Amino acid sequence: MGANSYPQDVERGLFEGNPLAGLIAGFCLTLDAGGDLEARPVVHVQLRAGADLSAVEADQLAKVCQHGVQRQLDAPDGDFAPLSEQGTAASEVAIALHPYGSGPFADPAAIRDGYLVRGDGL
Repeated sequence: MGANSYPQDVERGLFEGNPLAGLIAGFCLTLDAGGDLEARPVVHVQLRAGADLSAVEADQLAKVCQHGVQRQLDAPDGDFAPLSEQGTAASEVAIALHPYGSGPFADPAAIRDGYLVRGDGL
């Protein structure tokens, strides 16, 4: 939808005011092309090595991260703020949690600048 999201904003959203931030080892960004032909931003969060979360703890971490990132991107001076008028598909950021070294983090060489996944969408 033409909105810019910056890794620094995502990082602030993940860590600032997050009581569970100590569980996060890193993150990367991708776009998920849904069946409705709309691309949605996804923040993939890598958990620290040895972090063993219950389903409830994982859900809580994902919600805290999603709220923080969304708050940061929806700031009045951000590109995402006007998109909220177009519906959640246009502006809602998804969070995907991954154990250390799994998911997009399984191949560290695939992550550019430490937070962007190399691929067609970036």
